[in-house]
Amino acid sequence: MIDEISDQLQKVLSGLTDFQRATVDSVLEKYRLAEHSHRALVADEVGLGKTIVAKGIIAQLLMEHLSNTPNEPMRVIYICSNLALADENRQKLSLFNNQRASEWVKPSTFGRIVELAVKKKGADDSNQAVIEVCTLTPSTSFNLSAGAGNRKERAILATLLSQIEPFKGYSKPIFALFKTNLIKNNANWEWELNDIKSGYDIDQDLLALLSEKLNKPCHSKILTERFDTIKEATLSLIRSWSEDLGETEETSVLFNSLRVEIRRLVARCCASRLEADLFILDEFQRFQSLTDQCSDSEETIIARQVFKVDNLDQSRKAKVLLLSATPFKAMTTLDDEEDESSHHEQLFKLLDFLSHNDVEFILKYESYRDLLHRNMLSLAAGETNIQDSNARAVETLLRTYISRTERGQISENFEQLINSNELCCSGDFDVEEIKSYQAIEALNSILPRGRRGGSLIEFAKSSPWAISFLNGYSFKEHFYRNFREPAVLKWLNRSTNKIAWLSESNINGYKLNVEQDTPNAKTKALTKIVFDKSPENLLWIPPSKPYYPLEGVFKGGEYLSKTLLFSSWAMVPKALSSLWTYEAERRVLKGKGKRPPYFVESSSTPLLRLEGKSTLNTWHLVYPCITFSKVEYAEESLHHLLDKQVVAIDRELAALKKYEGPGATNSDWYVLAPMLLDMANGEWEHVEQWFNTTVSRAASEGRRKHILKLQSYFDDENLSDIGKMPKDLAKVLAFSSLANPATCAMRTIRLLWGATVSRPELMEYSVRFAELTVRLFNHDYAAPIIKRNIKHKLTAGRMASPNWFKVLVYCAHGNFQSMLDEYCHLLSTSGSSLQSATSKIEQAMGIRSTSEQVHFWEKRKKAKDKSYSSMRCHFAVSLGNQKVDVEDGLKRVMSVRDAFNSPFRPFVLSSTSIGQEGLDFHWYCRRVVHWNLPNNPIDVEQREGRVNRYKSLVVRQRIAQTYNPRFRAGVDKWQQLFEQAKRTEKNKRSDLEPYWFFSKGSAQIERVVPTYPMSKEVSKYAEIKKILVLYRLAFGQPRQQELLDTFSNCDIDSSEFKSTKDALIIDLAPLNFQQ
Repeated sequence: MIDEISDQLQKVLSGLTDFQRATVDSVLEKYRLAEHSHRALVADEVGLGKTIVAKGIIAQLLMEHLSNTPNEPMRVIYICSNLALADENRQKLSLFNNQRASEWVKPSTFGRIVELAVKKKGADDSNQAVIEVCTLTPSTSFNLSAGAGNRKERAILATLLSQIEPFKGYSKPIFALFKTNLIKNNANWEWELNDIKSGYDIDQDLLALLSEKLNKPCHSKILTERFDTIKEATLSLIRSWSEDLGETEETSVLFNSLRVEIRRLVARCCASRLEADLFILDEFQRFQSLTDQCSDSEETIIARQVFKVDNLDQSRKAKVLLLSATPFKAMTTLDDEEDESSHHEQLFKLLDFLSHNDVEFILKYESYRDLLHRNMLSLAAGETNIQDSNARAVETLLRTYISRTERGQISENFEQLINSNELCCSGDFDVEEIKSYQAIEALNSILPRGRRGGSLIEFAKSSPWAISFLNGYSFKEHFYRNFREPAVLKWLNRSTNKIAWLSESNINGYKLNVEQDTPNAKTKALTKIVFDKSPENLLWIPPSKPYYPLEGVFKGGEYLSKTLLFSSWAMVPKALSSLWTYEAERRVLKGKGKRPPYFVESSSTPLLRLEGKSTLNTWHLVYPCITFSKVEYAEESLHHLLDKQVVAIDRELAALKKYEGPGATNSDWYVLAPMLLDMANGEWEHVEQWFNTTVSRAASEGRRKHILKLQSYFDDENLSDIGKMPKDLAKVLAFSSLANPATCAMRTIRLLWGATVSRPELMEYSVRFAELTVRLFNHDYAAPIIKRNIKHKLTAGRMASPNWFKVLVYCAHGNFQSMLDEYCHLLSTSGSSLQSATSKIEQAMGIRSTSEQVHFWEKRKKAKDKSYSSMRCHFAVSLGNQKVDVEDGLKRVMSVRDAFNSPFRPFVLSSTSIGQEGLDFHWYCRRVVHWNLPNNPIDVEQREGRVNRYKSLVVRQRIAQTYNPRFRAGVDKWQQLFEQAKRTEKNKRSDLEPYWFFSKGSAQIERVVPTYPMSKEVSKYAEIKKILVLYRLAFGQPRQQELLDTFSNCDIDSSEFKSTKDALIIDLAPLNFQQ
């Protein structure tokens, strides 16, 4: 078994790039030194795979662990800022993806630190387990200043207390006290208590420690004022609960304080007993109190116990791995200096933690840093003949604890990947925008006390019809409190002020043209960019490397990109998501034909029905035909491919002539023919398996009856007389052979997961993929796209142009097979099993429209609770306001992330966050819009780092533009493309190429910065661009803004300046220091 595990671990290590492996080796070298603190920071630039590096470190440590202590599982504790990040990276950290993984990986013992107080019975029964990975978040395990914990935690706390003297006689009030009023269903609480009692053993040593610690003074101020010790407070309040039969309004605060007090105490006891072979702190800058050596906060105290800071046994020092692309502010202003949150201050605290408060190391570092600072001032003064010895000394000291790989330091010409588009909106600026601002300011001026006299110009610049989208802002709340005042009513009655509001009637009649009629220049300019190449008619982004030229609405959409937009204002994502989704619908509906009103209940009849009186032929889309699974795609037109397929299929259909009868033409041939062809080729079992699968998956009786009706054709007496074949049957099957969703899915699954998939599983997942595609086309927004753009007709059936055939043609036009192959290549090579990949596809294809609340002009005089209407969001959606430590918020974030990181909608994602650190958005996006420029220039890089990552869209499109290989049958096309790119890149310096960067091709990451002419954003952006060139010079230095200001008169583009600058920049990339 050990040999088999070692082979798996070697595969993990061999899968690392050269720069990732160099980092792994560098960290392990530190961990092997007895005198080292065993604390290391991996601070690789955004998108270079820090989590993969962590996985490599775990693999290497596990190999050593198996050599030294093979009978005890290695424990890794992964601490991250929120549940979304935990969910994202849990899969990336998995070492084993084979069928033995469940045997080798021990189930997580705990998910919150309080859970360490109990141990699941039989938890050690898995003798073959070699590793356990547990996940904690600071908000649920370290920050315990508020809240009594979740239901399981409270059940544990109550059970512990009930077994300690002198509380043993008070079990009933203790259990009632910790139930709290949050649990309405008493059965749920009883189940939790019984589960702890019957399914877990209590740690008796911890129980003894807790009993001792109860004699300590209370932490809570409200309890300290009344009681000397925690034990006294607990006993007194339990008796009070019994006497009062629960908590009263007067005592509820005391009882809540007691719950928090007990939880905090138990957490401390558990923390002191928590041990792990490796602690990983991911994106730790979000919870810096855990690494602050000087803080005496609750989080810091618990963290010190966890990391065993005071442990004198050097052999048992905890190994700590910090991960973050931004472990401290890369660039800080003078205001930050005054707030004691400067770059230098944060780096100093970090080095203090990493070095275990090694004063000698810190003093030595500061000495060389100061000398380097003087070198930089000399450079700013015009001197270019400067020795780099001080820079190298600082570099050597920092490399003791820090590894940081940056693209520019291990790859040349990387900057060519970014195209900076300063979008001056002068051509779209008009008098209507000024009138809109004047109307808002007029309202501001008449509201009592106004907005403290502040100008609302930023509102007007950031969003069109700003008042309609200001819900949640204090200004809007102020309006609601005063909208019945005479002066305000007079303003509301003035029709000229309508320009500050969105009109409901214009939206309902699809009269508003967002690109032309919006009183906001930035919105107009961005609408042109977002809707370039008509994405409103697309249900997926066209593949980077189509197997044949795109047709229909997809034609001209080559190298399309989704859009990621960042704003400083919460109203901007609301406004743009709703307006751009509306605009997408309007553009689809323009032209001939009656437009339905916008505000109408969604259609009850889906585009594709698999039950009732609908045609059986819709099942054609769900049947994976083996006969068609071996189609060869060539780089020629769809027309030529179809002609070639028609000839081949006509020959195949000759074997089915025996099933024709003398009667009329039967359109059911369209669905029966693929099955009959498979049966003619000996695949009876495949057809039977399909019927069994679809019947078992039928979600309704109507669907089940539909399948059985289709199956009845295969009764002996019926199969011999189906009727005449339609004249266009071969043509329809030709489309099907190229783009049938089920057949395409079967080909993709075989290609990427075939080695691990049985025939029943292949059928199950092919059908699931196809059903998800049906769900995609049944979205309300999909129906008008298909009906208005596909006009192909059939010669048989009740309808000349049935929806199922329109969908088939649409899939052929959009290279459905190529799209699915590319998407699933990304899923499979990122570690997704077939099951998890299907789950992500389900999220992506099935994501429902959301809505934003909008206050229309027509409802301006209504009270707040009656003033809002909903606008749909599916083409564009917002992200960033969800609480990722709340289950519903986490689900929504992950659902939107999975959908945006797929070829399917949404095509625009707007966020107020500076990037949702740790979440990737790069698979189908290479355009980043900075709607508002961030205060910190480095946030521009952080935002763009979300799309500048491994196998990103820009890299794939560049490779697709460069190579046109003849694709080999049965081979992953994208694996073939990347291998060709890797072979032909002769001059590459590292494995960044071709996976993170590819020098050939014209596709670029688009940085879009919309600005008003002569506005402050113009000069601010010019300053940001300069700082992005220079800020690495100021690494580790205090008062960075002042330092960079000294370079204002330098010719930063001169070769002499560049050469000296580069020599003084600190390089912490392990790859550059390998022997």
